[in-house]
Amino acid sequence: MSYAKILAPLTGGARDAIVLASAFAAAKPFHAHVVALFVRPDPSEAMPFFGEGVSGVVVQEIIDAAKAAADKAAEVARATLAKAATEAGVELVGHPALRDVATVSYREMQGNFADRVTQASRLSDLVLFGPLAAGDKPGLSEAFEATLLETGRPVLLTAQVPPKNFARRVALGWDGSLTCARAVSAAMPLLEKAEAVEVLCVCNGDMEGLDDLKEFLSLHGISCSARKIEAGARPVGEVLLETALQGGAGLLVLGGYGHTRLRQLFFGGVTRHVVSHAELPLLLVH
Repeated sequence: MSYAKILAPLTGGARDAIVLASAFAAAKPFHAHVVALFVRPDPSEAMPFFGEGVSGVVVQEIIDAAKAAADKAAEVARATLAKAATEAGVELVGHPALRDVATVSYREMQGNFADRVTQASRLSDLVLFGPLAAGDKPGLSEAFEATLLETGRPVLLTAQVPPKNFARRVALGWDGSLTCARAVSAAMPLLEKAEAVEVLCVCNGDMEGLDDLKEFLSLHGISCSARKIEAGARPVGEVLLETALQGGAGLLVLGGYGHTRLRQLFFGGVTRHVVSHAELPLLLVH
């Protein structure tokens, strides 16, 4: 199994360098193509918020200012891409093509950031976001959640320091759920290349489906170790992150938002915790 197309949304900000370095690290083992996507905001979407009494001159000034800001952000994104590609030794090409090395191309779209990223994600093997934080640009967290929840695509949320090799040691969070099973299937290309895979089960009872998981992985030529961790009163997400880091994992694979979004909002959840506290890359699948 392999990844052929990796989507890396860009914003024209400092985080683009992290996103691209991580995307190239994920692409190289598979000779995959990275699509660096920049979404230009549509100035007309902001106009309803200004009411009907705004003059045509003011409207044009707003549109011109928005275009100038988008032009600047796009220029920064392209410059960051050129530098990151050179540093990673990845060829920047005009159009995606099947090659025997990793490549990258630049693409621009206009519209709502979350909508366009979600649309582009549907025909991508892997979608990569930088670390999320408070104060992010509007639409970034929305795009992450929409991509994770609405596309069925695996989402790789990278850490502040881009890894050079995602697949050296992989930790796999397991609770026997459908989302975890989907995460295993989506992560299979990385699991097949990993030097070590450790299954982490944070629970108070039997590790449901663990033998079946081991059998499934074994049929794909993957051996794994397993560890059962008692969480006690601590959040499951906290325990998973701590255990994965202690085990030297370079990637933690999880099912994302296994419960309904309404339950997540009221009761928290593993996904919300790991996304906001992770110090290592996460591969999430809903």
